[in-house]
Amino acid sequence: MATSTAEHLEESGPVQEHYYRRGDIDFCFLLNRQHHNLRVFDYRVGNYQQKRDFFDRIARAEGLRKVFTVVEKQDSKSWRSVGFSREGAIPGYFRTADAYIMSRVYTEDGDPIHGGAPKLNAPSVSGKKQSAGKPRGLSFEFVRDQRKLERTVESLGSNALYAPFRRTVFRPDLALHAKLGKMNYWVGAETDASFGHAKVDLLTPPRTDEEVPALEFCMQSLLDELLKMSTASVFTLCAADWKLSSQLYGNLGFKVTARLTDHITREQEFVGVQLWHRRLGSAAPPRLPSFI
Repeated sequence: MATSTAEHLEESGPVQEHYYRRGDIDFCFLLNRQHHNLRVFDYRVGNYQQKRDFFDRIARAEGLRKVFTVVEKQDSKSWRSVGFSREGAIPGYFRTADAYIMSRVYTEDGDPIHGGAPKLNAPSVSGKKQSAGKPRGLSFEFVRDQRKLERTVESLGSNALYAPFRRTVFRPDLALHAKLGKMNYWVGAETDASFGHAKVDLLTPPRTDEEVPALEFCMQSLLDELLKMSTASVFTLCAADWKLSSQLYGNLGFKVTARLTDHITREQEFVGVQLWHRRLGSAAPPRLPSFI
């Protein structure tokens, strides 16, 4: 994608990727109009106040509720100095270093909330040691076909409150599709082989207690497949008031490591999310080509 120095944003779908380079400022950002937020990928340290002012202008122009970035510890202090708040961490996100989520939240009028992002209060969930055994009659397959995954996100993403976390490809690149009677279950993963992590999603969140065992088995099967791919850790973003989904992640050994205020929208309402994290194993670093 061509480098851009313009601040005008073109309409081209619910999520767009934009580059901005001017002088010593060089970053990429994802604008998510569906969830009224913007994620920053910053490629150079410094000029934090200029960057903050830039995003404040976009937030006001686009009616955003939140701007956030994921950075290493030393960089988090610089973002904090210009009005961003630390809302939690993603352990091992950079393979050998944790990531910190730095956020700036805005009012309905587009003004930054002074004092930082309001604290998200969410109910705690303790995991119950349940069997994730395969329910009788359930069949499943792994899906990697790009077009099928795109269609799946288009049809299920809204109800699942799906929000892509990475650049370039705004969908999972691996999913598990299961059938049990008349029910269809989908769980997906956005993988990052360079850092050895993956973001997982319940693309069909449980609506009743009876659906939890099947989805728990599906998610565990997806985690097993990710471990085979040398994935060291996984994380997910779950609406703070989705108790069944939270219980499922707790049952599978996930732990809450971040609470993100007003991070997504649901039926015109801003919703906070909890970030759940789990280590899968000591995955080896990527194998280098033989000519290196």
